[in-house]
Amino acid sequence: MKKSLLSLIAFVMFVQSGMAQANTIGTTGKWGSQIFLSDVNGRAFENKYADITGSAYFLPDYKYSTIIMSDGRKYENVRAKLNLVEHEVAFVDSKGQEGYIGKGLVSLIFFYDTTSTGVNGYMFRTGLPKTDNQSSLSFYQVLNPEGGQLVKSINKTIEERGNELSGEKYKEFVTRENLYFFENGVMQRVKKEKAFFAGLFVGKQDEFNKFISSNKFNFKDEHQLVLLLDYYNALYHPKY
Repeated sequence: MKKSLLSLIAFVMFVQSGMAQANTIGTTGKWGSQIFLSDVNGRAFENKYADITGSAYFLPDYKYSTIIMSDGRKYENVRAKLNLVEHEVAFVDSKGQEGYIGKGLVSLIFFYDTTSTGVNGYMFRTGLPKTDNQSSLSFYQVLNPEGGQLVKSINKTIEERGNELSGEKYKEFVTRENLYFFENGVMQRVKKEKAFFAGLFVGKQDEFNKFISSNKFNFKDEHQLVLLLDYYNALYHPKY
């Protein structure tokens, strides 16, 4: 997990450096880039989910984040959270106002979640090909940031439920997740089975079989799939 976090951070730094010339936002000391609603065509926050059980967001509370806009501008240390119903970014601006950045304006967001066991990093990106019910405006969680990417679609919908005994109706958020493999502009929906991943290791079946055998591999285990894709990238996208 630590290796994956370092890879995600390194990827964010790479993207940031590549966009530096397009970035017109300066930083202001330890607080990072100052951001205002007007900077990002934002709109004021509106709580539309007060009567719904659960959360519309990836993480329910605001977390410090790095935000890279679709035009290359970068904002750091912004308190933000990701709405997975609307696929929009909610944030707190420099005046303490809550707002939303509309669909299609954010290309990448990286959250830093400090917990009792350390800091967890979560990266989400847009701009991937239209697949299933997702469009290019949909956010995907990036699990492997380099080479062939393992990405996760996380969509939340609002569904009505009923208590059979009391007859009471209520609404709650329902989360649906799917994994995809993205490489060379092509998205493939992941099947959590040996045959799917064996098909990725073209010409390297011996290496594939040795890896899954030595790691007592479980294709239903997402953490192990991340390790397998790290190995895939070491073979097919080596760093020199």
